[in-house]
Amino acid sequence: MLATIDKAQISEAVARYLPDLQGASTAQSLEEAREIVGRKIYPHRLRIVAGGGSPLMCLTSALSLGECALSYVQYGYDVLIQSGVISEYQLVKSTLGGQGRVTCGDQTVVSAASSIIMTSMTAPTEIQMTGSCRHLTARVARGTLEARIAEKLGKRLTEPLRFDLQVASQSDFGRAWQQLLAHICSLSARAPAVLASEDVRRQYSRIMIEMLVHSAPHNYCAALEAIVTRSVAWHARRARDYVHENIAGIRSVAEIAASIGVNLRTLQTGFRKAFNMTPVAYIRHTRVQALHQALLDADGRQSITELMQGVGIMHFSRYAQYYRQQIGEAPSVTLRRKR
Repeated sequence: MLATIDKAQISEAVARYLPDLQGASTAQSLEEAREIVGRKIYPHRLRIVAGGGSPLMCLTSALSLGECALSYVQYGYDVLIQSGVISEYQLVKSTLGGQGRVTCGDQTVVSAASSIIMTSMTAPTEIQMTGSCRHLTARVARGTLEARIAEKLGKRLTEPLRFDLQVASQSDFGRAWQQLLAHICSLSARAPAVLASEDVRRQYSRIMIEMLVHSAPHNYCAALEAIVTRSVAWHARRARDYVHENIAGIRSVAEIAASIGVNLRTLQTGFRKAFNMTPVAYIRHTRVQALHQALLDADGRQSITELMQGVGIMHFSRYAQYYRQQIGEAPSVTLRRKR
């Protein structure tokens, strides 16, 4: 029988990720777990594959946001979830702890805190979760997502929407997505009266949809980017391209302005309007991304300092700080983890 759990029984590490702390509930049996998770996320087949030593079958918490919903799931056992083709919804799964495995069609990935999993809406889905695995899953209406993309493109979609199955947690989308979900969960726990408003909840839903449409990798990204590019002032486009083509050698914004034939003020104003950041901030962001890729591609023969110099970084300690802020770890950690 489903039961609301005493908040005192929930650890702080878990409570911070519950979309609805007050409504968190537990299931004592496999059938109860199947029923509640099926209702809050998607109907599925569920079976235990190994004992976990927990007195509870699962802990769940869910919050409806209109076209989107957030659900926390933690099982007390190793389980296998078979959902078939989830055609009505896009599921976006963030692993908060432990490790599992997600298979969509012929693709299989490990679900861990290092990445966000985006299930297929056209292929069967199978999910394995260990007893230590904790997921925060966003369920997003497929029809709303596809309608929004069609609206932006100004035409009907010619093929089903497909997101990349795995997105790095430290990508721009990954960081923004996880911060948004953490904010919603925190708001639900600390200021529940705010989320009592249906209009407020739907506004968060709209933000989630816009982030998926514009920031997450999917098969219509190039078409949407082409529309955005056409609306950007020519000098801002050329400045952006110059940065990417010459990142290792750029020494000043004035150099970029001179190379494309505009004055510095015009470039700065146009760039901020087009990309919502200054040229200096864009160069810094691009250099950090270039350093991140260089660290991932390193063969062990170059030092971090040499890799930094290779992408035009001369202020090493300063950029080590920028790197930690943007990537979420020190350059040395990335290099060591890669090896």
